[in-house]
Amino acid sequence: MAISTKAIFGKRALYQLPAGDYAEWAGEMLVQGYDSYSLRILAGLGRLASTFEAEDYFLRSARELGLSIPDAEAAVRAYACEVAQQIAGGQLAGREGVRELYRVCIATEYDRDYLIWLELDDALDSLLSGAYAHTFEAATLENFDEVAKREAEKFIVEVCGQAAT
Repeated sequence: MAISTKAIFGKRALYQLPAGDYAEWAGEMLVQGYDSYSLRILAGLGRLASTFEAEDYFLRSARELGLSIPDAEAAVRAYACEVAQQIAGGQLAGREGVRELYRVCIATEYDRDYLIWLELDDALDSLLSGAYAHTFEAATLENFDEVAKREAEKFIVEVCGQAAT
């Protein structure tokens, strides 16, 4: 799955963005018909390029394309909501989505809005090790993706302020 602009902004705000993700985003933007001098350079950077160089070309690309960069909190929330939408819509497996949103929880220093993902991640770790999921008692390995989907739908309504689609 291609990395979205919301994901770029969110992961950038969380300091979780390697150069390769910037390049992947730029390539996808070119495929979608966007074009600028810096975007083409960014798309051509390799996965081993300097993150600082990629960040510089990303900022230039954003300016050239007229993209406004949201503040960190808004960027993280939009990214988390996008991941939750992907879980709810079945484009992202519950386990994978929970792991990603757990990283958001940690990076936001356990922001209250993201604590459910910490609980679900702990439950998943317990279940995978053969133990009882004390932090989320309704979860089992068999129903984990469905539990994650239900929690994603709640998250979308309560945190994102919209109905799950």
